[in-house]
Amino acid sequence: MEDRDMIVIELLGIGSSRMNRAILDQSNVDSIRRHFSVPQRSFRVILIGKDGGIKLKRNDQIDLETIFELIDSMPMRKDEIRHKNQRF
Repeated sequence: MEDRDMIVIELLGIGSSRMNRAILDQSNVDSIRRHFSVPQRSFRVILIGKDGGIKLKRNDQIDLETIFELIDSMPMRKDEIRHKNQRF
């Protein structure tokens, strides 16, 4: 996940919501829910690209490997991999 520059945000109905390991305050949680239209009692997986566009939005669980494959197929990620390989 670190290699792909992923930030994981968990918005929980009960308990502490987090961005990576940092706890989010309720105003941030509410703002994120409004921005992405995520109701309080719902499950969403939203993948947002570095360009700010939504690349994936699902209401069910998805395998992390599938998310990695999607990320790795994106042009910006392919460029990152190419540049990383050129350094070695």
